[in-house]
Amino acid sequence: MKNRGFTLVEIMLVIAIVALLSSMAIVEGVQLKKQANESNCLGNLKAIASGFEVYSARNSGLYAPSEQSNLQFLVDSSCLFQDLVSIGQIGNFRYTVGSVTPGGYEIRAMAMNPALANHNYEITTGGTLKRSDTAEATDTNFKDYR
Repeated sequence: MKNRGFTLVEIMLVIAIVALLSSMAIVEGVQLKKQANESNCLGNLKAIASGFEVYSARNSGLYAPSEQSNLQFLVDSSCLFQDLVSIGQIGNFRYTVGSVTPGGYEIRAMAMNPALANHNYEITTGGTLKRSDTAEATDTNFKDYR
């Protein structure tokens, strides 16, 4: 009776196939993480825009009582659940105020790690969503995004 086992070539082939499948799964996982981060960011920006619109409806069309550096006035007036600007980083994005005045607003979401996002985002008066071409911290060239 002859011993029957796997040859070294067969074992190496199985290892190569498993390595290939693993690398494909990792790449796909990173892409899904990017999409999840960006979806979360867009949801937060839309919530901020809704808060501003509710505040404006309650205050004769004014988006803020005066120039503001954060969104706490929206929380205090029950128009927003949390001041996302003061929190700092949420997921892979940091929310910052471009400008908040009685006449309008500009809130930015800047990616903290370009490996986990494809774009930076901005929401402006009326809920207009814009995004940059990259997630680099210096990319603030926002274009309309729908």
